[in-house]
Amino acid sequence: MNRPVDYNQVAAKFDRRYTEVGFEGIERAIVPFVGSDTGNRVVEVGCGTGHWLSILDRLGFSVTGVVPSTQMLALAKAKVPRAILKLGPAHQLPLDERSFDRLLCINAIHHFPRKTEFLSEVRRVLRVGGGLMIVGLDPARGLDCWFVYDFFEGSLQADKCRYPSTSQIEAWLVAAGFSECRTNLVHHLLRHFPAREALAGGLLQKTTVSQLTLLSDAEYQQGIERIRQGLQDAEARGEPFMLTVDLRFYATIAWVKVT
Repeated sequence: MNRPVDYNQVAAKFDRRYTEVGFEGIERAIVPFVGSDTGNRVVEVGCGTGHWLSILDRLGFSVTGVVPSTQMLALAKAKVPRAILKLGPAHQLPLDERSFDRLLCINAIHHFPRKTEFLSEVRRVLRVGGGLMIVGLDPARGLDCWFVYDFFEGSLQADKCRYPSTSQIEAWLVAAGFSECRTNLVHHLLRHFPAREALAGGLLQKTTVSQLTLLSDAEYQQGIERIRQGLQDAEARGEPFMLTVDLRFYATIAWVKVT
C-alpha cells in the first residue's frame, strides 16, 4: 500500500467523480477565497485534469496549474486552453517567487511525498498578503464511512498515513511562516449506491479513485469479491445491498503575513 499513484493511469477516468457525485461545497468555498478581483493571479498545485481551473477561468481569472502527470496535463490543456499549465512536482514548483495572489491545493496534498517542502514552496511563490487553501479528507477524525474502507482491506490505514490531519497541516503552516490559519468543513458527501449498479456501471473499477489504484491486483480482487458476496447474501434475503459514501472535506486556509 506504499506504492505511489500512477497519475497517467488514472487520468482518463479522473473526471468521473465530478459528473457522478459533485463537490459543490468545495466550489462554494473556493469562490470567496479567490476574491472578486479577477486581477488576482491564481495557481492550483496538483490541478489534475483542470476541473477547478475551468471554474475559475469561466469567472474571468488568470489561472495557472501545476501537475506531475503528462496525461493529466494534456487533458487539462484541452479543458482550459487559456490556462498556463506546467509539469512539475509540488516540492519544486516551476513558478517564480512572489508571483501569485492565491494558491489552491484541492484533494491533492495526500499525493505529495514531501509535504513540508511543498508548503515552503507555497510561501516562496505567494505574494505578501496572498492566501493558500488546502482541501482534503481528514481520516484521523474517524467520522467518515466509505465502502472503499469497508471492503478493501488496508485502505483506511493507508489513508491515515497518506492524509495529514488538519491540525498537522495548521502546525506546518505556522512553522512555515503563515498566519491566520483556520480549518472549516466545506463539503459533506453523502451518497448511497446500489451495489449491483456500481459493479455493472464501472464505479468500482481500479482506476476510479487513488485508494483502489494503490492496491495490488490481488487486494483489489479480494475487495470486489467481498462486495459480490455481500450482494449475493442480501439478495438471498430479498434485501437491497447499498454502498455508502459518507465523506467530509475540510479546507485549511492561511495567509502570508503583511509586515
